[in-house]
Amino acid sequence: MLRVRNCLKKSIVRCCLFSAFFPVFAIIPVFSQVGISFPTSRLVFQRSANNSATFVVSGTYQQSIPDQVEAALVPFATGQGTATNWQIVEKAPVGGIYSGTISGGGGWYKLKVRVIRNGKVTDSTEVERIGIGEVFLIAGQSNARGIQNYGAPAANDDRVSCFNYLNSSFDPNELPEPTFSHLNADSYIAPYGYSAWSWGALGDLLVSRFNVPVLFYNVALEGTTSRSWRESSTGYASNPYTGGVYINQLPYSQFKVVLRQFTSLTGVRAVLWHQGESDTQFNLSESEIVSNLQQVIGQSRNDAGQNISWVVSKVSYNTYASKAVINAQNTVINSTSNVFEGPSTDNIQIPRPDGVHMQGNALTTLAQQWNQSLNSNFFNQSNPIAPLLLPVIKVACTDDSRVKLIAEGNFTEVSWNNGERNNTILANNGVYRVKVKDAFGHFMYSSSVSVGDNTRRALPKPATPSILTNGNLVFCEGGNVAFSTPQAAGYRWSNGATSQSIVVGDGANYSVQIKDEKGCWSDFSGSVKATVNPVPSVPSVTAKGPLTFCADQSVTLAVEENSVLSTSTVLEWNSGQKTGTIVIKQSGDYAVRAVNQYNCASAYSKTLTVTVNPLPSTPTIAADGVLRFCEGSKVTLSTDSFLPTVWNEQYSTQKLTVTASGRYTARVTDTWGCKSLPSKEVAVEVNPVPARPIITKAGPFAIAAEGNYLSNINFRWNQEGGSQTTVTTQNILKPSQTGNYTVVAFYDLDASNTCASLPSFVYSFVFDFANNGLSVYPNPSRDGIFSVETYKDVKNARLQLMNAEGKQVYEESVPELIGPMSLKFPSLTPGMYFLRIQGENQIPLTKKLWFVP
Repeated sequence: MLRVRNCLKKSIVRCCLFSAFFPVFAIIPVFSQVGISFPTSRLVFQRSANNSATFVVSGTYQQSIPDQVEAALVPFATGQGTATNWQIVEKAPVGGIYSGTISGGGGWYKLKVRVIRNGKVTDSTEVERIGIGEVFLIAGQSNARGIQNYGAPAANDDRVSCFNYLNSSFDPNELPEPTFSHLNADSYIAPYGYSAWSWGALGDLLVSRFNVPVLFYNVALEGTTSRSWRESSTGYASNPYTGGVYINQLPYSQFKVVLRQFTSLTGVRAVLWHQGESDTQFNLSESEIVSNLQQVIGQSRNDAGQNISWVVSKVSYNTYASKAVINAQNTVINSTSNVFEGPSTDNIQIPRPDGVHMQGNALTTLAQQWNQSLNSNFFNQSNPIAPLLLPVIKVACTDDSRVKLIAEGNFTEVSWNNGERNNTILANNGVYRVKVKDAFGHFMYSSSVSVGDNTRRALPKPATPSILTNGNLVFCEGGNVAFSTPQAAGYRWSNGATSQSIVVGDGANYSVQIKDEKGCWSDFSGSVKATVNPVPSVPSVTAKGPLTFCADQSVTLAVEENSVLSTSTVLEWNSGQKTGTIVIKQSGDYAVRAVNQYNCASAYSKTLTVTVNPLPSTPTIAADGVLRFCEGSKVTLSTDSFLPTVWNEQYSTQKLTVTASGRYTARVTDTWGCKSLPSKEVAVEVNPVPARPIITKAGPFAIAAEGNYLSNINFRWNQEGGSQTTVTTQNILKPSQTGNYTVVAFYDLDASNTCASLPSFVYSFVFDFANNGLSVYPNPSRDGIFSVETYKDVKNARLQLMNAEGKQVYEESVPELIGPMSLKFPSLTPGMYFLRIQGENQIPLTKKLWFVP
């Protein structure tokens, strides 16, 4: 049984090293004026049978439209490929983006891009580690997927790469866009590869043989049978370990996604299949294994849209080997087209440490056997699948401020990141990209295109127009002047006009754009303006509040901002003020006018009428009782006014019943809503009632009133049926007889008021005068700590401790022995001792003490 098969049951997998994934086609920030958006570092394109590949190069440029953009491949290190000549990517690209294809032979390269203007190189940049080599898709179960910490060797050569990502949620949908990295020992190989396993070492061997880079994807999943692969290729597969089904149409769902998303980007040489251990465990028949595997191969070719090559390893060992499984794999290899023989692995590291999985040096051996299987016959006869060309976005002019974005190519589905689904869209400022699908379901993303001012600057534009003036540019308010521009296909003035000429009567700046027959707009012309000597406009006045208000308020009248244009204009109010803002506290009619530097005055503004209402008389507060009392009592406050009353700006009532401490004032409101000034403040003091005590036993001779009390609290004790009460300042009572007792906690508020708690619940006390009124406990003691309590309080108490020989070993004096007293003798020798207590007018009390270890 496979050790890691429960991973899928519990859906517990190691989390990916990266918490976020950056879009593979996001524009890479560069310091030069040209950038490369695609391809990105470590991307490997599958080479063809003639050791070459053609791929898209796209990116951005700034400034003006170049003559052309060129690219070249230069080996990253000496001997790691064949340098190419400069190849034209695109001639005269527009809109700040370029895109086109170049070709190269197998190798590991720097991709260089340069911009040509007027026959000279004006800008250049590069991206390192672009590969043309071999891409493999790994499938099968755990000896294909790999396990962490089993001694997997890293790839030593820099040219072995992977997408270091783990689909830990088993999401069957679209995967994150890949960012490639070196294949380290603990790297994930997206989407499911769990370590470098044997693939890093295999990558080194292939790089050494062919001098080209290698890239791996891995869709293997532990504990899967050929049946589960076949069932999941068309639906949900049964899980023989749980009795249920695999989630998310596993294991085949990720195989399908990789074929449609990743291999369309990079291309692929073949599927490397290592599976059979679970077929042995569950005793699948030879004929079923053949049928299962042939159906999976067929479905993979349907999903790839091409005759993808397979290399099938011969593997069955699961604590023992199965001849039926090996026979079935041989049948598939020998009877299925474009399927090649992989390594025989049942003889590697036998027995295996956990019964199934190879570890340590065995992984290197496994890599060597894979390398031997991928022989010259395989590379000569297999069918390498080339990468699809990245969708290209072109930019064109529109008839408005937007630009036209065109996704070139024939696709069955087009989806822009703004939600539109046409090949051509009209775009405002922002970043755009398009996702396309072909008839086989392969999908690819374009490079990101940033639309902004740089985009428009890089569109072909007509020459900037000039403005002709017909008339004098200096005139008085009410005059005008005509502006015009030479004939064109369209016009756009800064004020929104679309005619060849306009007539203006203000002093604003005016500029114009013209459109050519291709729909491209020129830059705005230089601006022209007329000088207009103004007549002041009538100021607009606003009131910053109601115009009818009470005598304790005011209203601010203000001239609205921008209603008077000239900075030299003087404002004159009919009440005499000459400021833009006045504060009014008296009734009246108010208006304002403006006067400019030419002494031209506007008409008065609209008149605002202000009405001021008087305040009602200040009320006086009266109380129906004392203002200082205990909690649970109350006092009612009222005023000498019949107007509606508000207390402390909160409570609207003619009379206010107060049960809590506080300071209280009152205001009254008249029919105009005017409030009086606040009355003189009245203070009410409500004192808390002590909490209801609980009687507990405080020792052999005492009971206590339990509760959280301040030092001024007294206690009144009552015995049921007794004729007297006992008052104590402490919470302790030593009853002289058996009976039922209650207690009340209280304090005197003043000479006539006492704040008292509720009586406690009845406590039954049994008087016990055992031991002559002296109790020591625990006795014996194991830690040398004793509690001492006497029935009667002992004043000027002297405590002596003698050992068995009568020698005094301890003495202490206390002013008064009231409650339990703790004596600590941790250093005494275990044995018997005598405690003697002598007090003022007190017969000595003695007690035998035992200290045991």
